[in-house]
Amino acid sequence: MEWYWSLALILGAFFTLLFVGVPVVFSFFAVNIVGMFLLMGGEAGLEQMINSAYGSLTVFVLLPITLFVLMGEVMFRAGVAARMIDALDKWLGNLPGRLSLLAVASGTVLASLSGASIGTTAMLGATLAPELESRGYKKPMSIGPLLGSGGLAIMIPPSGLGVILAVLAEVSVGKLLIAIVLPGILMAVLYASYIVVRCYLQPDLAPRYAIERVPLGLKIRLTVKYVLPLGLIVFLVVGLIFLGVATPTEAAALGTAGAFVLAACYGGLNRKVTREALESTLRIAVMVLIILAAAQAYSQVLAFTGANRHLVQWAVGLPVAPLVLIVMMQIVILILGGFISGVPLMLITLPVFLPVVKQLGYDPIWFLVLFLINIEMAQTTPPYGILLYVMKGVSPPDTTMGQIIRAAVPFLICDAIAMALIMAFPDISLHLPGLMTR
Repeated sequence: MEWYWSLALILGAFFTLLFVGVPVVFSFFAVNIVGMFLLMGGEAGLEQMINSAYGSLTVFVLLPITLFVLMGEVMFRAGVAARMIDALDKWLGNLPGRLSLLAVASGTVLASLSGASIGTTAMLGATLAPELESRGYKKPMSIGPLLGSGGLAIMIPPSGLGVILAVLAEVSVGKLLIAIVLPGILMAVLYASYIVVRCYLQPDLAPRYAIERVPLGLKIRLTVKYVLPLGLIVFLVVGLIFLGVATPTEAAALGTAGAFVLAACYGGLNRKVTREALESTLRIAVMVLIILAAAQAYSQVLAFTGANRHLVQWAVGLPVAPLVLIVMMQIVILILGGFISGVPLMLITLPVFLPVVKQLGYDPIWFLVLFLINIEMAQTTPPYGILLYVMKGVSPPDTTMGQIIRAAVPFLICDAIAMALIMAFPDISLHLPGLMTR
């Protein structure tokens, strides 16, 4: 059978199972079982699938995923994040769209404490959405900033999806986590710039209101008490990786320990919070790891058919500029992302795209940063962007899905601008990782 028929058959079978409602992990395993049995010698192929699944889960670099999730769960459930939001609010004064800017600032800081975009979006939505509505903010300035800022959790370390992506691509986890720092900050700056400009041009979207003057001493005291300690947690995770003092696993362990200590110092740590954080972490970690196990065998099936090798040869031989191929890949990821969530989307497309990227001579870290931005966009892309439904769940009852989607569009455009800038200026993503090698 020709390679393109094998590729079409494997992908077609997977998507068929997915669209008829079969869960992602069972869709992967169904394709794997049939593919390995037929292509790799019956029972010997099934044994290879078992060995592959076992080997994919006994990789030490997967440990940060669980630790990052636990760190974020403790922060949210112990109320640490809410205290930080209140402290940041005191500094914004009477800027245009101040509450929308607070959402961006809070989302950026929360993203550095948790790699969970769903949790960040839910936290921001539940905390700020009622206040935004009560102050007369229209949907574009109440829903949109919360959606955009919630997605930043993917783009600022610690990023659980970043760890998964690095493991799948077999690149340095530490380098990828450091590579997304500047792109994440760039996206936050673009969000804030859009809010200020649009609120200046259309003041009715975010009416100004009288705010109580806060003494400078109180601002500093709240910052020292509730924001600077979180900066220490960020340093334990990001700073130690950048300095080469700790591996991503060690940094994740230190950050998680710091989160527990901080929660205890604020009086938010108790048996109930600890139990709920551990239970939620266990559910998320098991879900992610079993999908990774299924995806490893899926990659082997693709490799055995020769589809990867022939696809690389075909793509490299196309009469178009290499950057055009990269753009085409991003379009495919964005379209698929409207129907498929982050981890499955990585597992489906990365084994196909990454060999082509390497053959074209591009730095895999640069491509993976673009990939992550696209995943972030996919989470707010209709019809099945998960953050759209999370926001619907925490928004005021009169909020329609159409309003949420329209509010998300300008922030998706900001993401696309960030992606274009990183394509044009690769140093935005590669400068910091380059410093790590010196």
